[in-house]
Amino acid sequence: MRNILASALVAATILSSPAMAEAEDAEQTEAEKPDRVTYVHAGQLLAEPGQSVLSNKTIIVRNDRIESIADGFVSPPQDNEDDNHVIDMKDRFVLPGLMDMHVHLSFQYDANDFKLRGVADEIAGLDKNQKDDVSGMINAIGYANKTLMAGYTTVRNVGSFGWHIPALKQAINAGRIDGPRILTAMHTLHPGSGDDPGACSGVEGCRRAVRRQIDMGADLIKIYATCSGSKPCGQKDAPGIFLDDELDAIIATARSRQMRVAAHGHASDGILRSVKAGADSIEHGSFMPQEARDILKRNGGFLVPTTAVVENNVRAGLKKAQGPMRTVMQGFIDGHAKNFMAAYRAGVKIAAGSDAGVTKHGKNADELVFYVKAGMPASDAIKSATVHAADLIDKSKDLGTLEVGKLADIISVEGNPLTDISTLQSVKFVMKNGEVFKCEETRCP
Repeated sequence: MRNILASALVAATILSSPAMAEAEDAEQTEAEKPDRVTYVHAGQLLAEPGQSVLSNKTIIVRNDRIESIADGFVSPPQDNEDDNHVIDMKDRFVLPGLMDMHVHLSFQYDANDFKLRGVADEIAGLDKNQKDDVSGMINAIGYANKTLMAGYTTVRNVGSFGWHIPALKQAINAGRIDGPRILTAMHTLHPGSGDDPGACSGVEGCRRAVRRQIDMGADLIKIYATCSGSKPCGQKDAPGIFLDDELDAIIATARSRQMRVAAHGHASDGILRSVKAGADSIEHGSFMPQEARDILKRNGGFLVPTTAVVENNVRAGLKKAQGPMRTVMQGFIDGHAKNFMAAYRAGVKIAAGSDAGVTKHGKNADELVFYVKAGMPASDAIKSATVHAADLIDKSKDLGTLEVGKLADIISVEGNPLTDISTLQSVKFVMKNGEVFKCEETRCP
């Protein structure tokens, strides 16, 4: 308990500064400012992924939401008091902000040797838990910025430690740090005991662990239904690691607070147990059996494939792997894309998730490129990072498409991602909540 309170104090200290007082003063005068109205001239507009591309449109954004979408390139009126801006994307392809449903903003692994890369381990005067929390915050601030600059305006952070992710989320929401909108799972639940906030054992213990994550600020619950893919017990035929009554208790407790449950799953048994218990999404799904696909489709659940991990990290790691891990890695390489596409073709909804942190932050769109290489049409790959992602996080009223009344999360690229998905790897313009975070000077005032 002392470490938890101390870490919370450290996170609060990081965010406490004269700048906060200035921000509070600015908020007091916000109501006195004229509306900020932005006119985005879009040469090509994919307002609703999965539907037709529109030509020569103007998206009119008032403050943080889309007010209207007009034909042609509309100019602001000359006789009003609004704070008007015109953004020239006449030669660009414009679409909704992308979403990544599986990231870890706290750290970065090296794909070649799986070593953790981040700030120095030693911070004078702090014990290990506090060091981890401070290091995690410093890392996460930089990685959040990289993510936003890559055109990803919303992420699910599915597993962290300490208190820094909810602190980062609050700082981003308050406009003190640039980053994507964050939904956090806090600590990942796993079988065990002791002081680890994510450990639980038995029905009562697992209920308490879920409520602990909620009290810490969780937006969803994440569980380990199987071993990590970095361990031999993550292979196809390994058993699930939670008992059925524990899974039932976790999901029922999450439901009592209207929260969704994401289940990390590689091995078949743990995936099947999770979907039978009612998990909303399977993360990775490397060896998902047909029965699990059928249940997931029937329940309206999602698969978050994290294909970039296999294509980037596992292929790199295979060169050095020995013994049982070599067999495990080869199994992922041989089967992951095939199993993911089997779920897609069976009608399971795919929500894009790159596992950034295990893969590289800022390279989130690599995931979509791998979907297309595996056989998914580019239009559905884009839907997985917009429409389906918004559905998964229950934010379809505000996100996922560019429609009147929705939040103005808008990006643009050169070229057409429907014919060349790799264009999404180089986003040129980023707007989140009506505020421009990335734009060439000649295009934005």
